[in-house]
Amino acid sequence: MNRNPWFDNIKGFLVIFVVIGHMLTDLRFDYDGKLLETVYLVIYSFHMPLFIILSGYFFRENKYLRVIQLFAVYCVWQILIGSWATFGEGLPLLSGQNLGTHLLRPYWALWYLFVMVVWYIVTPYVVHLRGYVWFGLAFALLYGFELENTGFLALRKLIMFYPYFLLGNYLSEHEFIRIFEMPKSFKRRMNVRLIGGLAFASVVGFLLYEAWRDTPQEIVALANAFKHRFPYVEQYDSDAWVGVLKHSVIYFLSITASLGFMMLVPMRRLPLVTRAGELSLYVYLLHVFFVMAWRQYVTTAFVPQTWLALLIVIGVALLIVGVIIHPLIVRLMRPLIEIDIRPIVEERQDLSKKG
Repeated sequence: MNRNPWFDNIKGFLVIFVVIGHMLTDLRFDYDGKLLETVYLVIYSFHMPLFIILSGYFFRENKYLRVIQLFAVYCVWQILIGSWATFGEGLPLLSGQNLGTHLLRPYWALWYLFVMVVWYIVTPYVVHLRGYVWFGLAFALLYGFELENTGFLALRKLIMFYPYFLLGNYLSEHEFIRIFEMPKSFKRRMNVRLIGGLAFASVVGFLLYEAWRDTPQEIVALANAFKHRFPYVEQYDSDAWVGVLKHSVIYFLSITASLGFMMLVPMRRLPLVTRAGELSLYVYLLHVFFVMAWRQYVTTAFVPQTWLALLIVIGVALLIVGVIIHPLIVRLMRPLIEIDIRPIVEERQDLSKKG
């Protein structure tokens, strides 16, 4: 099957932003000023929403083998990454303190794999509802009042990121995504890029204005809103319905920036980016180990200038991605990432027939 470089380029840029964002998570607090906080805010305003929109776009019903495979990959990497983090903290691996054994509490970045499994299971039923995107959005906005924040089942992210997945599925069903695909005509392609550029720039401009007038702490709080991290009472210092209105704006900004960014991405193959998109799951899983090492050894501001720190972070992130997508690493990691569950399923089916 021929892959579309446009989709791979989008995923490639997004997974690079994932690495940069995770490297900035702690570092942004070590520098004065607002540069790192602002870059972090812009990245988190659209990179995961667009990732999830694309996941919903490529979702297909009755792919039960895909569900089993995703769950198998999640379990393997929850154990590996969670155990590695537990070992790094000096905690006993053979105990209940091992984060990797808590399969119902996805560790860190693994929430995305876990919620994908759940979404694949429930979406075939949800899409039969009339106006299911609005239903998912309304449920997510109502869930913002819920105070639970333990990480159990990654519930907050599971529910509040779900509207993006449903939107992607809706765009796929109605072939609406074709509006955003790059036409062959140069003139029409430039018109699409102009619309996308205006949409993306308008959101980024608004966020830059907010960052300019806000304190660094307020910028961090706004980034947390885009991450759907806290309930309204904590995020907005109020549990009143104003939280619903403010979070509705968050969804609007994320969707606008996501669709606008799509229209800016080239269709041709790009060095590093296209292959990173083809192997986005490899980057998503393996970069965690590099970022853990980064956080362990780069514990304070390592250069005096903030702008230089940002350039170094971007350079190191690109280097990490380049290492991960190297053919040798891909071959070594393929059995743990592209887990082939067909022999297991076929064996169970044979046993059932014999029974």
